Amino acid sequence: MEENAAYTNRLEQALLGKIERMDTQELKQLKDDFKLFQSAYQAIYNVLLRKGLIIEDPYKYELKISEVTTPSESPFAESDKIDQMCIRLSQFESYLDFLNNYYQFSVDFLTMGRIKRLAALTKYFAFTQFTENSPHTNTRYFAELVSQVRKGTDPLSAGIINEGLLQLEKTSRKIFQALKDLTLIHKERYKLELRRVAVDGMRLERDYVVTHQDDVIRKIRQRATEAAGDRPFYPELVAEVLAEDYGSDGENLKDEILKRLEVEEEKGKDKSTERNFKTVLLDGARVIIGVGFQLDDAIKKLEENQSLLESMDKSFMTKVKRALREMFGKKGEHVVHEVEYLDPVSSERRNESIDFSAFCFEAAKRAQSLVGMISKTSAPYKRMEGSSEDIIYKFLSKSIEELQAYHRKVSALDDFFLGAIEDPEFKGRVRNVKIELGALKNAIIKANQKKHEYIAQKEELEQMKRLGIRDA
Repeated sequence: MEENAAYTNRLEQALLGKIERMDTQELKQLKDDFKLFQSAYQAIYNVLLRKGLIIEDPYKYELKISEVTTPSESPFAESDKIDQMCIRLSQFESYLDFLNNYYQFSVDFLTMGRIKRLAALTKYFAFTQFTENSPHTNTRYFAELVSQVRKGTDPLSAGIINEGLLQLEKTSRKIFQALKDLTLIHKERYKLELRRVAVDGMRLERDYVVTHQDDVIRKIRQRATEAAGDRPFYPELVAEVLAEDYGSDGENLKDEILKRLEVEEEKGKDKSTERNFKTVLLDGARVIIGVGFQLDDAIKKLEENQSLLESMDKSFMTKVKRALREMFGKKGEHVVHEVEYLDPVSSERRNESIDFSAFCFEAAKRAQSLVGMISKTSAPYKRMEGSSEDIIYKFLSKSIEELQAYHRKVSALDDFFLGAIEDPEFKGRVRNVKIELGALKNAIIKANQKKHEYIAQKEELEQMKRLGIRDA
């Protein structure tokens, strides 16, 4: 039928336009939304860790991920609730991290199978209906943990939780809409190919299609298999093709599909691009800010190790000095440790003298300033958000350098204490900071990625301007 062939051509053109828009804009936005989703989740997760409501999964770094999936949804006994939630919350963060670092956001890569995985991951915790009465076990227990913070006496933590949940609900809806649009593209592209390889070449009568649909679908399957080999066959989509091409309401169905695939004309592109540059920097800054809790925890553990080391010195003079300091309310003397670390640039072992007291004071102060910026409604964060790109870039660059120095020194001190405290009586009480070091390292890597992404975008814009291309 000529009208069906004409529709096939129109559908192809509409799909080409929609796929181009998806690849160049909408999937980039989807990637940003997933990163925002992860950032909001991590903020809540870190608060729960900080409050001691959950603990870090000890097997977190043994989880081997090759594809996005979801943690277990199987039921568990009430007595296993905390253990199971610690594992599932940790794995959920790991899958989000894999998605944001290793997935390609393109129409061809995001197949129907991967779309289903992304949808399942996004709704693993029902953030659009996040209540303690949720029929979903994981959501219900997660909401119970969060509720303990919201009902507590710590307004900063409660604010972080509330803001994170609001962001997760909003971002979830945007993600679901983008996945819905992507699903439409794959469905209509499949139906277009089906028409080309099978349906359009068959001389089907309208009445026969209506009265013998199952037989028609069987014949189409046979023809499609001959033309396309082992490609999947979806009878429900074939039924849609027949309804559109031969049904009484076919024209309306076709018009609705073309309308949904229609690409709206862009407006205000230049301003959007400028905002995106700043957004990249702010994303990097949020990564740095989010590691404030872990930095603070690392310093506290090192201070505990220092106290443990001092308690091992049982000489009479040491006890007298300590008693006199406590009597007169004086602070301890500056402690300097000679440590060794691996230089990442030269790969050589180097020695460094660290003023332990001064380092802990400085790092703890910096950690608190980062924690104070975690809430997007806080005055420090608002000031940074309202600053120019140049100021935010300097903040990001300086913060990365600081974190690298903190990571080096914390790692060196961790090794120092593990080596210095050999007495079996004290050895088992040494606090290691491997988890905190892992968080610092990940933050450095991700923040650096954002920094280089910003630089690359700016350089591309400048290059296109030099070439005289206005819509850079």
